Amino acid sequence: MAKRNHIEESLHCLMINVLVDSYEKQGYAVFADHVGGLKAMPEQIGRHIPDVVAKKGDEVHIVEVETQGTLESPEAEQEILDFAASAPTKLYLAVPFDCVEMARNLRQNLTAEFEILPCYPFVGYVGVPR
Repeated sequence: MAKRNHIEESLHCLMINVLVDSYEKQGYAVFADHVGGLKAMPEQIGRHIPDVVAKKGDEVHIVEVETQGTLESPEAEQEILDFAASAPTKLYLAVPFDCVEMARNLRQNLTAEFEILPCYPFVGYVGVPR
């Protein structure tokens, strides 16, 4: 995976925690990576472990979190393609709010279907899918 600098790694972890809180408030069972062992880990999909998997009944959401430094990496693209191929799920790409346009460009260039979740991690808010 492309390397994140210290600030982006902190942002990545903060976004995951915001997503976990949001899904739990909506009644989902949440599995998350990068939360210090506080949650059960998501199962591996292909060669990758998603950042967040949220389940409620038959509904399954896979959420991959990317930051500006990793969003356009070949590794991130491959993760998205692998996760999108694992039906029946909904795939979301969570990005900082200032990376939404980059995420849209990525969605146009890939053959995978996913929705973009803009995150405002410093205020603990996840925007509506785009």
